[in-house]
Amino acid sequence: MLQEFPLVSKLDPNIYGPPESLITEELIEREIKGIMTVKEALEQKKLFILDYHDLFLPYVHKIRELEDTTMYASRTVFFLTPDDTLRPLAIELTRPASPTKPQWKQVFSPAWDATGAWLWKLAKTHVLAHDSGYHQLVSHW
Repeated sequence: MLQEFPLVSKLDPNIYGPPESLITEELIEREIKGIMTVKEALEQKKLFILDYHDLFLPYVHKIRELEDTTMYASRTVFFLTPDDTLRPLAIELTRPASPTKPQWKQVFSPAWDATGAWLWKLAKTHVLAHDSGYHQLVSHW
């Protein structure tokens, strides 16, 4: 369950870049289509998060050094709908700063145009890979 908003990384900003998430109140309220505010959703325990940001961000560069691989850290925010299903609202993918590039982060949300729909599917694929990897490597070991 999401308990604090706005989302902020606890990792060292001197190493990993600015800690603030790009997932905003405006974005969440747009995606829940005015049903309630973020404050109301937090109070009513309607927002949930799948947060692999701080867990995976330290490993991104090591994985990206491997040939033909890529990786980002992720955060996914969900809304508990009136019919008791978790609806994904936003996915933030982040790559930490490197000696040659600044930190990169972008938020993806459901879209209906062709490009936006494919980017949303690719962002969900990253999150599913993170969830599966964490489940297999951390939970089981």
